[in-house]
Amino acid sequence: MQVKFSQDDQLAEGQIIIKAKELTPEIAAALALLEEQLTRKITGYKDNSEVILPLADILFFETSDRHVWAHDRDSSYLVKQTLKQLEASLPADFDRASKSALVNCRQVSAVKRSITGCELAFTASYKKVFVSRRYYQTLISHLHEMR
Repeated sequence: MQVKFSQDDQLAEGQIIIKAKELTPEIAAALALLEEQLTRKITGYKDNSEVILPLADILFFETSDRHVWAHDRDSSYLVKQTLKQLEASLPADFDRASKSALVNCRQVSAVKRSITGCELAFTASYKKVFVSRRYYQTLISHLHEMR
């Protein structure tokens, strides 16, 4: 089986096309995985508004003042689930960074270690998350597996 990517600057929106002689179980699984990744969403709340957030856009979830917040590049949204509930329902792209944070490993752009601890930076965002010693090894292993 071949996998190929081609760039087309004329397209307004990306397309994923799979060509095959027949629909095999492997291709069906790949289609299901793509569909799930592209369509998974979560509900957040901001300024008396209910906002539908694509999971792929979420940088991290964190607890603050007994509330859970979903952070994207620009803003944060109240989520009406606990971190434990989110951890059980989120795809494998998300992993624990600390007792109070779940991060989207696909959005991590840098890991900064210092004497005082470890910090994660995210793609095209000023936001950062502290990584606790307890979760550091597991998170770093997960990041290396995904790269």
